Amino acid sequence: MRFPSPLQLVTDPAAVLHHRAERVRNFDHELKELVAEMYVRCVEWNGVGLAAPQVGLSLQLAVIVYEGRRFAICNPERLAAQGEVDAREGCLSLPGRVGVVRRFESTTVRYRNPQGRGVVRSFEGWLARIVQHESDHLLGVLCPERLAPGEIFHEIEDEEEELEG
Repeated sequence: MRFPSPLQLVTDPAAVLHHRAERVRNFDHELKELVAEMYVRCVEWNGVGLAAPQVGLSLQLAVIVYEGRRFAICNPERLAAQGEVDAREGCLSLPGRVGVVRRFESTTVRYRNPQGRGVVRSFEGWLARIVQHESDHLLGVLCPERLAPGEIFHEIEDEEEELEG
């Protein structure tokens, strides 16, 4: 698997964002290089997560960079989920837009790490939201498809930008 370097961000309506990605089958040096490059781009683009389809690759791979921790997930499968919570969410592939998205409050996921080892891990709160968001990308689902009832995905207003930080 060769990938372009540096990676470029893909935005909607790119087709790769709307289709289920291919499972990771080779846990090799090239995958580890891709993961390393995705970590760099995720931080550079001020993201908390980045999925391979967002850089134009149909691969079930995502990296997460949150509160000083980072990890990569390959071929994730949700095993359990509890509770629901609505919160504002945006996406690197949908720049300048946000909406209130409904996600599970906690989730347990089975995935493989970049070395190919199986992992089962539970996530709560904001980290659970990030994992669900990135896992959705691997299924071809974007956050506007998960809006809370009555909500819309809309352009960020100047006031909202100030609130975001």
